Amino acid sequence: MGKFSHKVARPGKSVIRKPARGLSVLALACMAGLTGAARADEELLRFERVVAQRQVQAAEAGAGQVAGEAPAGALSSSAQVLQAVRESLAPAAPSPRQPEPVLEFSRLPGSMLPASEPLQSVGVDGAEKPATAAPAPLQVDWAALALPAAGAVAEVPASPSEGELRDLFLTLVEAAAVRSPAVKRALAERAASEAEVSEAKGQRYPQVQLGAQGASWQSGGGNRDNGASLALDVTTPVFDWGRIRRTVESRRHMVNAAESALTAELETAAYDVSANLVELGKQRIIVSLGQRYVDRMSELVKMLEGIVAVDAGRVSELTQARARLLQAEAARSTAEAKARDIEINLRKLVGERPLPSLPESNQWHLGSPDLQWLLAESTNHPVVQQARAQARSADTQADAVRSSLLPQVNWVVSKSTADDAYGRESAWHTGLTLSWSAFRGGSGRAAERAARMRAEAGWMNAEQQVQDLEYRIRAGNQDARSLADRADLYRGLSIESNKVREAFYEQWYHLGRRTLLDVLSSETEHYSNQVGEVSNRFDGYQAVLRQYASAGALMRWLTAEKQ
Repeated sequence: MGKFSHKVARPGKSVIRKPARGLSVLALACMAGLTGAARADEELLRFERVVAQRQVQAAEAGAGQVAGEAPAGALSSSAQVLQAVRESLAPAAPSPRQPEPVLEFSRLPGSMLPASEPLQSVGVDGAEKPATAAPAPLQVDWAALALPAAGAVAEVPASPSEGELRDLFLTLVEAAAVRSPAVKRALAERAASEAEVSEAKGQRYPQVQLGAQGASWQSGGGNRDNGASLALDVTTPVFDWGRIRRTVESRRHMVNAAESALTAELETAAYDVSANLVELGKQRIIVSLGQRYVDRMSELVKMLEGIVAVDAGRVSELTQARARLLQAEAARSTAEAKARDIEINLRKLVGERPLPSLPESNQWHLGSPDLQWLLAESTNHPVVQQARAQARSADTQADAVRSSLLPQVNWVVSKSTADDAYGRESAWHTGLTLSWSAFRGGSGRAAERAARMRAEAGWMNAEQQVQDLEYRIRAGNQDARSLADRADLYRGLSIESNKVREAFYEQWYHLGRRTLLDVLSSETEHYSNQVGEVSNRFDGYQAVLRQYASAGALMRWLTAEKQ
């Protein structure tokens, strides 16, 4: 191109210009320099690999601080190590100040340095010191900062069996049943219904009435004084068209309704306690996951604090890590608040008795029951039986009202101690009486019609309860299945996200191919996947309990092994 040219003077000879000879020498020198630089970079890379395998040793904490005292756990990144070695290989400049903290490197087999050369401590000022003169090295716990291996499996608590869960739930359910005001109210209503049955039965027996009359004075048509007297009336029903019998039957239906209401309250108390225990177990596991998330963010922050102490240009990464640490602490605090709320609800249900320790495993053996069996059991749910009993009671009461409108035959016995007009003592009177309310202004017919309509409303209420319970069971069954499948998907996603966060950490810390934001995002995503797995799985357990409660079989399931 004009720099290297020759001119043929005669055959077999060529003339090279002098400027071209000088440029050739310069090119050879540049090539030699590049070769030396490549060898130096290769040696530095070999030193960098050594740093990733051994602990970093530092000088005394107070010697040569860069930006304030560095923490004990301060670590240097690969780029910082390269920079320190390059500065150490540069020509040393005399300086009266104290040397900076030193970095020690171990030699790989086959190193470029002679094998007989002792290990030296290289300072950033270029001065080499014997190894014996170096201060005690700073011990760094690399295992605490490293992520677990991709194939490592953490110790998982044993999953509780279904029998253990039943015993755990039943203990608090019994305590809640004893304490619950709703259960006590249902007991009182049942006792009142039984008393009303006894009151209706008493109408079959003779009704005795006692009366008393004080002294009186009678004027007109002859004045005379009447002394004090007593009267006795005994009335016994003889024929009432089944009025008393239907009344007793109606009251017995109300007793059945009260009994069903009591069973329904027990089912409600059992579900409230069991569902709250499942929710408490979920929140406690989420708190544990949040604590591990916080610990990991704290480790990254400590690591970056050590790096920033050496390289102030990476303070933005420390800011990002601290922000994620605050987010982790907020998530953990939220889970702790929810756990405390659940504990308060349980205290309201069971009192101040100690709460049991729940299984720490995130998988419980709580399978969903057969759907067809649940649907068949739902037709005998306590609330359905209560509505049907109330409807029967209203229907029977309507028949009793109709019977009361017909003539009633009674046997009456009476006696009075008062004297008659002739001053003689009254005699005993006995005989049959017929009473009939021929006209009441339509009130009797209206009472009968009201009882009929009340019975019709009770039957419609029972049908509505059956329909609601059926679709509640179907929805619970669908939720249990879908939540269990979603939890399995989150579990698989958690395993994959764990591999991703391990890879991102290694690529960021050892290779520099990832940013710190990638590492923090992978940690957050892994935590979110773990929380998603636990939330969906325990929500599925609550759906299983909801199925039992909707079928009215929760108490039978809890006491299955006790019977």
